[in-house]
Amino acid sequence: MQEKVWKSRKIFLIFLITLLSIIVLAIVGLFIYEVIQIKKYDTIILPNTYLEKYSLSLVSFEDLDQKIDSYMDSILDSKIVVECNGVEYTYTYQDLGLSVNKNKIIDTITIYQNSLTYGEKFSILQKNERQVFKYGLLYDEELLRNFLTQLKSVVDVGKVDSYFSMSDDRVLQYVSGTNGYSLDIDKSLQQLVTLLQGSIGDYEKVTLDGVVDYAVNNESYQTIDTKVSSFVTTFDPYITRATNLKVALNYIDGAIILPGEIFSFYNYAGPYNKDGYVFYYEFVGNGVCQIATTIYNTALLGGLEIVKRYPHAAKSPYVAGGLDATVASYSSGWNVDFQFRNTYSYPIYVSAYAIGGEAHVDFWSNHDAMGGKTYSTESVQIAPRGYTTYLHTYQNGVEINRDKIATTWYTED
Repeated sequence: MQEKVWKSRKIFLIFLITLLSIIVLAIVGLFIYEVIQIKKYDTIILPNTYLEKYSLSLVSFEDLDQKIDSYMDSILDSKIVVECNGVEYTYTYQDLGLSVNKNKIIDTITIYQNSLTYGEKFSILQKNERQVFKYGLLYDEELLRNFLTQLKSVVDVGKVDSYFSMSDDRVLQYVSGTNGYSLDIDKSLQQLVTLLQGSIGDYEKVTLDGVVDYAVNNESYQTIDTKVSSFVTTFDPYITRATNLKVALNYIDGAIILPGEIFSFYNYAGPYNKDGYVFYYEFVGNGVCQIATTIYNTALLGGLEIVKRYPHAAKSPYVAGGLDATVASYSSGWNVDFQFRNTYSYPIYVSAYAIGGEAHVDFWSNHDAMGGKTYSTESVQIAPRGYTTYLHTYQNGVEINRDKIATTWYTED
């Protein structure tokens, strides 16, 4: 019985030893296999190894130079976005004169992989994680400066202050100003160098330094959107006097009168012997009174306050009696002026121009400037040389007032 038990134990022991031997041999075999498998990565790049987005997996170190060359065109076609004055411009590495430091890439990958132990390589193979290497871009500062100089010629822009534009059909429009911009080449060069010295990927963006020259914009001018009043007088365009009318119109055109400000005809058009005016008979600048008269009537039709107005000695042929305004300037500096005050809450823009034998003056302001009112004038002859003028006020087309403007007595026929 004991012999039978002993034999059974012996058989079990032999089986156990055999099994353990097989397991040990399998482990040793597996280890040898893994070592053989890992050892091949002494000459081959590990799986999941990338140069940025380009795979170098399983490439032999012998072929690494050639493999990188195969990617070179695509790498140099990578993009850099530069922003100047709020506008983005896209360029390739090649546009900036960049190149890839291939030798540094090869050395970096080779040193890294050769420094790994078998255990570390085994761990990398098991984790199956990406190992990404950077390009190592080479740049030439002189080429970068040349690039920035060319870019400056594209992005630099002069400041344009706000202004008023008049269309061919005499419609006024306020045009907002645009800022000027000047690229700072030295500061921008340093920004590019800093970017290229760091970690850079495709479509990297950099905002370059520049100086902004801010345009002048006037918010109150933007409220001018409506022609509020206008008046026209006629003249003979073929006589010398017509020259003075047109010159006076040019001096007045574009005048802007702020709320509460007094407009002085003399301050814009006088003195009447300055550039452009010509002699007419024995007078200098004769004819400008007609433009003062045209402005006077435009101001009346706009419901504005008249500050200074003087009549001619004789009734003018181009306007009804009592609705004329004379102006004059003398060598002593004394002058006879016409003035009105802007009683609106908005600025007034004066458009003054000639069309054929017509002198036009238009006042532009905000559509609410007159509070929904309109005006008309009336001239009543009270004597051979006497006239009383009236201003009619209308609200929504209904007359609400008739005010006396002035009584004018002419001293000559």
